[in-house]
Amino acid sequence: MRTIVARLCMSEDGIVDQPERWLPQPAHAAVIDQLVTGSETVLLGRKTFEQYAGTGLEHVRTLVVSSQPVIAQPDTEVLHGDPRRVLAALKRVPGSDLHVVGSLTLIRSLLRWRLIDEVALRIYPVAAGRGAFLDRRTLRLISMWAGDSGVLEARYRMLYAGTASSSMSDSAGRWGGTRIRDRVASNPRTAIRTHA
Repeated sequence: MRTIVARLCMSEDGIVDQPERWLPQPAHAAVIDQLVTGSETVLLGRKTFEQYAGTGLEHVRTLVVSSQPVIAQPDTEVLHGDPRRVLAALKRVPGSDLHVVGSLTLIRSLLRWRLIDEVALRIYPVAAGRGAFLDRRTLRLISMWAGDSGVLEARYRMLYAGTASSSMSDSAGRWGGTRIRDRVASNPRTAIRTHA
């Protein structure tokens, strides 16, 4: 059975949307290349595909989830039908892991449908100030390491439970999988040390 991995950029204050707004230009230009590195098959929502088509996606199989028409590129396929059923079926087909790059709306849907198995974050030492948070109460940290220029790479496994919330609008602390009152450090740098 295939694994679906959500791959996102995150600011040090926990923002996971619109990295083009808060990342310095040189880092932003390389975002897609870095997120798709090691991927054979990438899942994208329509908006993310249209924004990044032709920038680092040429060498991977790209599957676009969209209910609207999409201008396809080479090595691009548009998935038709009920996305929940199509992606659940795609997970059962033997093959390489499926990596969801960016595409926060698609990731929200996949979390709600319990189809995401892992989340990989590239955490940049930049404060975004405002934007959408990723609720990590249902995530279990499995690895973290320092990359180039102070960028942290963190990988989490999903822990779905009957009462787990998949809402991304409420941050449960910037770095942990529990609420702040349950000992998650409120200072990002302290939290990095706590969970490293």
